[in-house]
Amino acid sequence: METISNNKIKILAVDDNPKNIQVIGSILRDEGYSVGFAYDGQQALNLLNKTEDFDLVLLDVNMPVMDGFETCKAMRKNERMKEIPVVFLTALNESKDVVNGFQAGGQDYITKPFNSQEVLVRVKTHIDLKRSKDQLKKVNQWLEDKVEERTKELRKANSELEEVNQELGVLDKAKSDFLSLISHQINTPLNGIIGFITVLKNEQVDANVKEMLHYLELSANRLHRFAKVSLKITELRIKKQPLQKREINLNELIEMTKFTLSEQIKTKRVNVVFDGNIDNAHINGDPELVEFCFESILDNAIKYSPDDGIVRVNIDSDSEKTTCSFTDHGEGFNPQILKNMFKLFVTGSQYDDENTGLDLAQVKLIMDAHEGEVIATNNEKKGATLVLIYPN
Repeated sequence: METISNNKIKILAVDDNPKNIQVIGSILRDEGYSVGFAYDGQQALNLLNKTEDFDLVLLDVNMPVMDGFETCKAMRKNERMKEIPVVFLTALNESKDVVNGFQAGGQDYITKPFNSQEVLVRVKTHIDLKRSKDQLKKVNQWLEDKVEERTKELRKANSELEEVNQELGVLDKAKSDFLSLISHQINTPLNGIIGFITVLKNEQVDANVKEMLHYLELSANRLHRFAKVSLKITELRIKKQPLQKREINLNELIEMTKFTLSEQIKTKRVNVVFDGNIDNAHINGDPELVEFCFESILDNAIKYSPDDGIVRVNIDSDSEKTTCSFTDHGEGFNPQILKNMFKLFVTGSQYDDENTGLDLAQVKLIMDAHEGEVIATNNEKKGATLVLIYPN
């Protein structure tokens, strides 16, 4: 606490007896206090109203015009002086007189005739108490100001955060609307393309053309399914439509996925190997969306496996979750984009990298809708692993 010298401390002595004023003034000045004087209660109030720098009032009880008790009561009702400590000067020392003094708002009393040591000790005690109280008041005010300042900062930050959240909501909706628009725009011409392919396949054409039509049909059907899944994901996110879940046999799903990707498997001469207890493995999910996840991840593993390579599919299930992992032995993911690889429309995400595709971002959205997880890691030696985790 800051130390204040006595010459900075100002005391008001109030007594109708000039001799008492002289005695107490001499005692206080010898200790370096600054002393002011008043000869009755009203004069004291007038003086206190003019200045706020008095630290203590020594107040006689028996005075003309206004006695000490009434003066003290008036001080306690006045905002300018209600915090100034009052020590009564009195020849009355009966208990009822002491009680009256405390009830009037006094802090202490000194009996006449004055003992200089008693006066100085009591004055110092109440000056120290007042200084401590003033210091505490300043600290409290400083804390209140800091709290108010911090509260304003938090309100501003919350307001800015709310604005950002609203902007993010608008952007998120715009992205979903964009996907929906793309899906609609793709589906319309694709239906015509697929129809013409079917017609051409029934025509008398040579083997090379038929093979070309076959691959063209596979690509068109896959693009059609991607657009359909994109539209369904958009409806799930924006319209909050529930998933159409049912029990899915993973063995049947993987065999169907292998059949769908049979041309890719044949071209790369990749061997798809199954590990784990796949025969009895089931999950609850939206069949169309889950099929998309399995096909996208297995296709990615096949695409970036070396020729004559191996892709391992492992199924592990317990009471809480079913884990499906797909491991290849290709070059693996670019480490720089792993953390963003499942994010749509983010620089450094999967579609900026030549080893992955937009399908993986769709897989992440589908797994989120199923309250599951998709995890991508690079293997210790070579290749990568993608893991789908479905809650049971």
